[in-house]
Amino acid sequence: MDLSAQLAETARRQHDDAGLPAWLVEDILALCAAPGVCDVDEELIRRLLRQVEEFDSYAGVGCFGDSASAADIEATLTELRKRH
Repeated sequence: MDLSAQLAETARRQHDDAGLPAWLVEDILALCAAPGVCDVDEELIRRLLRQVEEFDSYAGVGCFGDSASAADIEATLTELRKRH
């Protein structure tokens, strides 16, 4: 499975399992559908994938400090959009 497909699948799963907001899933899926997106910066795509995998709506609170928040994911998406 290529990186784009893995990211899309993970976003859908995290939406179902962890409550990743639908608007973020839509943005991620649109990014994954864009041609050549993984060619822009593979490391940034991998960072986004890790953030989506580690998403928790309580990120940054108490024992959830190692999780990624919606704001973290949105910031990475914004950075990717600027480069693409």
